[in-house]
Amino acid sequence: MLVASLVRRTLELKSHRVLRVATEDGRLVVDLARIKRRKLECSGCLARCSGYDQLSQRRWRHVPLWGIPVQLRYRPWRVDCDACGVKVEAIPWSAGKSPIAVPLMVVLATWSRMLAWDTVAKLFGVSWQTVVDAVDAAVAYGRTVESYAGVTHIGIDELSRKKGHVYHTNVYDLTTKRLIWSGEGRGTDTIEAFFTWFGEERSAKLQGVCCDMWAPYVDTVKLRARNAVLVFDKFHIVAHLMRAIDQVRRAEAKALKATYPDLLTGTRYIFLKNPWNLTTNQRIRLAELERFNLKTLRAYLLKELFAKLWDYTSKAWARRFLDRWFWWATHSRLKPLRDFAWMLRRHQEGILAYFDVRIDNGATEAMNNNAKAVSHRARGFRTAKAFTLAQLHCLGKLQLPETAHRFA
Repeated sequence: MLVASLVRRTLELKSHRVLRVATEDGRLVVDLARIKRRKLECSGCLARCSGYDQLSQRRWRHVPLWGIPVQLRYRPWRVDCDACGVKVEAIPWSAGKSPIAVPLMVVLATWSRMLAWDTVAKLFGVSWQTVVDAVDAAVAYGRTVESYAGVTHIGIDELSRKKGHVYHTNVYDLTTKRLIWSGEGRGTDTIEAFFTWFGEERSAKLQGVCCDMWAPYVDTVKLRARNAVLVFDKFHIVAHLMRAIDQVRRAEAKALKATYPDLLTGTRYIFLKNPWNLTTNQRIRLAELERFNLKTLRAYLLKELFAKLWDYTSKAWARRFLDRWFWWATHSRLKPLRDFAWMLRRHQEGILAYFDVRIDNGATEAMNNNAKAVSHRARGFRTAKAFTLAQLHCLGKLQLPETAHRFA
């Protein structure tokens, strides 16, 4: 099969033809031209129109052929459209003003979901910036064709982008388990930016929003998503409880250091794990510790009792249980548990909202791990813009442009 035929097939040419194929400076150069008297599509409305005049020559990088770089050259036409006036034609292999042909953009963007960008650049013999441009174009296309109209339940969470408390906020669709928005920071401005992008109409359709008890998230969600039920994520609540348990253990281990220095040594995960996840040795050690009247054991029993909250199906019964647990915790003479109990009381309605809309950020935490894997694969990103682009491309499940080129 001739190179010209390959180009015609991969570009799906209908109103254009391959004028010639030549070798220049170690690359294949393909000159394209309009088929004589063939009407062209208007870039504004896609109506087929007559040619008006021609513009200067443009160049595009195409998919390499057997490792040989391929360049496309074409002088675009302007068309005389009845609806739009004089407009540049819609070039089928071009996305806007990008110097990358659509098939190459799809190839680079597809591999960039699986490999680090510098690795993709080396594989295809292009620069790192070319790969970034391809990913940028792919994300722009995917977010243009995606309406997000069916999003009703979202999860909001932050993750650390790099050392030094540099955070990034990700917003996920909990139904389809995909990333819909990502932005630098975790303050009010960040979450406001999300709702501004999401729009009032789509925000009004939200039925449930799950997040932690971080005040900027809570205040903004209450203001911008008034119809949604705000649910505090149970995994973050349990994480707060685990920290309180560990504080009790560390304080007691310090107090017993003089008399029983090894009593609580190596017991951290015994008290933090679920009972059914304990190893045989950990069960034996826990049974030995039960002979002592330890504050840590009291805290451990309160932790195990608190886990029963999520088993309730009735919000009223869950509220009664939470009230009883609050009394037990505040009378336990354990300051970390008392502080945790009062935190629950301050946020009680958001915690009990779980029994109205049973959503949590379990899937969000899993996707955050995937987000960290994307960052680790690239050995980090220098800028928040590149980090955001990578997150949306790899976790957003965005649609890529249709192309006849097959590369895998």
